[in-house]
Amino acid sequence: MVQNIYDNEAFYSKYTALRNNELSYNEILEMPIMQELLPDINNKSVLDAGCGMGKFIQYLLSKNPKTITGIDISNNMIEYAKQHVDDDRVTFEVGDILTYQTNEPFKCIVSSLAFHYVEDYVELIKKLNELLVEDGILLFSTEHPIQTATKSKNPWIHDQSPYQHYKMDHYFEESARETEWLGESVIRYHRTIGTMINTLIENGFVIEKVVDHGNTELSMEMWDEETRLKVNQKPPFITIRARKGRI
Repeated sequence: MVQNIYDNEAFYSKYTALRNNELSYNEILEMPIMQELLPDINNKSVLDAGCGMGKFIQYLLSKNPKTITGIDISNNMIEYAKQHVDDDRVTFEVGDILTYQTNEPFKCIVSSLAFHYVEDYVELIKKLNELLVEDGILLFSTEHPIQTATKSKNPWIHDQSPYQHYKMDHYFEESARETEWLGESVIRYHRTIGTMINTLIENGFVIEKVVDHGNTELSMEMWDEETRLKVNQKPPFITIRARKGRI
């Protein structure tokens, strides 16, 4: 099961405004790491799983790929991407990555902040392995387990100063987490770091890099003190790069 909150019109409107903010977590923290860890895709086929508004695809095009396929379960997201990405090398498709089929496996699969919406992580990783050629690269970011663990409606403890402590209760209870975001109820799926990494290993991947997202020179320069303080206390994202090996 993959959640599709982005076809909720009220949520979609608020999200696009947030995602188009040049000071967003995506632009300041996540995208720079995804760009840094991207392998050489020159003249190679790329799949963007959960491509959203096509933001990362716009960057991928600058690296001269042979083809890019963007797939997302949201009609709204795919329509936005089609309107803002005009390149013959790019194909967009509305669909669920777990049931996606192709006769031509990809050299590289990328995914930006989508995996935490997928309930069955094991099946997801198996599917992505099938869609990659041998030695192909999987590069994905997702919400950090430190962030998704808590079930508290008020995860911050304001003791002595704002945003001093962030709750990390129920870490080992891997299950759905309901949270309110942009005025709507959103379901994310919490899994431990061990589950994330071991599932990759057990399904034929070799881990090449793991990055916990924290403040960087860019965020220290661009963000106000309150936003920097939040990130100092807990990483919002984790990015993993893995290579398909032999099982």
